[in-house]
Amino acid sequence: MKGKSLLTLTLLSATVIAAPEPQLEIVAEWNALPYSVKNKQIKQRWENSELYGKALMQGVKVDKESQLYVTTARWGGPEIPATLSKLTKTNSGYSLVPYPSEALNDINNPKGLKAVLGFEIDRNNVMWILDQGHVAGQPTKAGDEKLVLWDIDKNTEIQRYEFKDKDSSRTCSFLNDVAVDNDSGFAYITDSGIFCQPLDGGLIIYDSNTNSAKRVLSGTKFTSNEKNFFFNINGKPVLSQNPMLTGADGIALSGDKKTLYWTNLTGNTLYSIKTALLRDFNRSEAELQASVKTVTSLPSNTDGMTADRDNNLYMTGLTINGIMKRDAKTGDISRLTFDENMIWPDTLAWGPDNQLYISSNNLHTFVDGKMNFKNPKTSNFKIWKLDVDKKPYTAK
Repeated sequence: MKGKSLLTLTLLSATVIAAPEPQLEIVAEWNALPYSVKNKQIKQRWENSELYGKALMQGVKVDKESQLYVTTARWGGPEIPATLSKLTKTNSGYSLVPYPSEALNDINNPKGLKAVLGFEIDRNNVMWILDQGHVAGQPTKAGDEKLVLWDIDKNTEIQRYEFKDKDSSRTCSFLNDVAVDNDSGFAYITDSGIFCQPLDGGLIIYDSNTNSAKRVLSGTKFTSNEKNFFFNINGKPVLSQNPMLTGADGIALSGDKKTLYWTNLTGNTLYSIKTALLRDFNRSEAELQASVKTVTSLPSNTDGMTADRDNNLYMTGLTINGIMKRDAKTGDISRLTFDENMIWPDTLAWGPDNQLYISSNNLHTFVDGKMNFKNPKTSNFKIWKLDVDKKPYTAK
């Protein structure tokens, strides 16, 4: 009896001290995205288009007032009424209101936003808007590919940088995601390079202090797809016609901002490099390539990543329908959360409530032309919120 009592007590103790799993909830969800547009021409062009109701949501970010924003890069065509929107509560859920304005989202505005995919909101409530420029995969024009800094509080543009030929290719580049360091004024951008074969991926380092940029690691193994990588979701190969090949994608700064991490989407290798090297534009390409570290092989490829102040990494897991966490002290990787309906978890964002927001979007189904926008088994697009008991990084 004493042995059984001791065993029972031990089990009860273990139950008491075990850390609870993070709580996961759906904040917003849609089968098809509802835009709220006032301009009659823009609205009619959208409603009369064959694309009507068939836009893809990609990224999500949260400002200091817990306002949610999403991106809908115009991969389908120019008729999509906005590429960057804020979510506005309605009786039936949330609608997408073009942000910062309808005019800046107007496809015919030469200075407007064309196809925003990645973006970030920093500690000063400034939105760093990365415009990849490619509409429906077409080559870009001068000024289309750009980084725009927008002050949310003052509702005004602070600065913009239009990428030059030395930074990105108007035919090959696919500007994907951005990580921001307010302390140094630098931003780090992934270019997936998907519009050329072989891929022309790379990293772009942007210095807001001098409004200048430098492209690094271009066309290397560090920014290209991995050979012999099999990409399955829910046990099925991604894309039915041709395999998906995508280079540098997910990117994040460590909490102390000393290290930059990134991955290639069609690959599961986590790379890193010291940011001090990247901020020095006099460093040679050879020196940078020699300084890249292979951190680990991940259990799944990933699309979005971020870090907390303790340098732990959080990464979306595409093949596991969940979120992975890499412990900064041990290097161990665990599956932080999982949901069978979190299909293609895309982007991560810290909110002011120290919770992690996640967008999931069935991206592979959309790209394959097989998305059911009317009555899918589960909603196509979701924004989730995850309780994570850590102080966020959020470009502080």
